[in-house]
Amino acid sequence: MSDQIGNAGRPRVLAAIIDNLLATILAFIVVAAVQPRGPVGGVIVCVWYLSYFFVFEALWSRTPGKFFQGLQVRKADGSKFSTRDAAIRTLARIIEVNPLLFGGLPAGIVILSTTRKQRIGDLLANTVVVSNPDRTS
Repeated sequence: MSDQIGNAGRPRVLAAIIDNLLATILAFIVVAAVQPRGPVGGVIVCVWYLSYFFVFEALWSRTPGKFFQGLQVRKADGSKFSTRDAAIRTLARIIEVNPLLFGGLPAGIVILSTTRKQRIGDLLANTVVVSNPDRTS
């Protein structure tokens, strides 16, 4: 199968907004339930936030935001997306979607600059976010 081109349009932006809101809300709910003391709360927020993306992508090759927008993550060559790929994409978020490092700006710039519309995590894992061909409109 030839290399796939990722989706860099409105569905991907909306999926990112949905996923970031859901991941953040879930992380804060967990912290509120646990009520940790000191900096442990911040660590819990970060771990749960990243876990949201890893778990959904590792299990279903998509997050809820991607699902609602008809997107999924695939290998650039069309082969099966793996747990390892999900881990690479998730770890790359630490750099490219970090609020201390200009939020999602680095990811957006890279997506718009690459021919296959890949963010840094996609480039490292050799994946793309594509429109789901199985979705019925």
